[in-house]
Amino acid sequence: MTTLTAAVVRTLHWAITDPAAEGPAPVPPAPGDPVLLLERLARVTAARLRLSDPPLGDPGPAGPEPLLIAAAVVLREDPDAARTALDGAREPSSVREVMARHGLVGHALASAPPDDPLRTELLRTSPLTALFDRPPPGGEERCAQLLDRLLAHPEGRRVAVDALAAPPGSPDTARWRASLLRRFRFTPGERAVVYDVYETALLRHADSYHRHTDRVRELLRDSPARLLDDDTGGRWARATLEWWEPLAVLARRHPEELRRRRMLQGYRAGVTLQRVYGRIRAWEDLHEVLGR
Repeated sequence: MTTLTAAVVRTLHWAITDPAAEGPAPVPPAPGDPVLLLERLARVTAARLRLSDPPLGDPGPAGPEPLLIAAAVVLREDPDAARTALDGAREPSSVREVMARHGLVGHALASAPPDDPLRTELLRTSPLTALFDRPPPGGEERCAQLLDRLLAHPEGRRVAVDALAAPPGSPDTARWRASLLRRFRFTPGERAVVYDVYETALLRHADSYHRHTDRVRELLRDSPARLLDDDTGGRWARATLEWWEPLAVLARRHPEELRRRRMLQGYRAGVTLQRVYGRIRAWEDLHEVLGR
């Protein structure tokens, strides 16, 4: 076994057995055959997402291509070599391969700094990780198509709702999720997806969302111009207002639907603050003009 192969096997074992991962404890991994380990990783990742086997009813194999991603993770101290490995990874051919890629990339990015030079390339190879986080430039439509596929399956719908409802790790992630939710507004069935996400967010993660909303309120009260700032506070404030926008639009256009969602509580402060969003955008436009 070559040094690189041995390191890939260790990386696969790490992704399979990481105790920090959510979900049930995995079955001990198969011996050192990388292809068998990939299949195990795909099943463990699906189990952590509480998906049945085969995931979304797709019996296709994980395939060998995620081994290129594992090699890139091993080679990340040499970004050029890692990028060469990632360049060989084509589109995933099965849901199980999507799971294997997410198991690798999700773990790799969770243990990497936000400015990891390989972040964009890794996200490009893992559409599920990109959907949950934010896609690289040009990957938005691919992620939207994957979301549609998840929503078309009962278990996939739960996975998508839970992921989109989780507290975002960055302002960019919050804005990306808002852009996804804005797509679901035309039919009652589509709008139910939006209500489910906000209901889940406020039932499970109310403290996080209320904390961000309270900070926006404080900025508006003390210094509204700070919403234009490009510091962490300003970016989070604008992203928080964007995150509330899809629900605010539906609250205005379909109030009777919202009243029927009796479990959807604690949204009024965010929706009320969102009414100033058009004004904030006007300030941004004026700021841009004055800065020329």
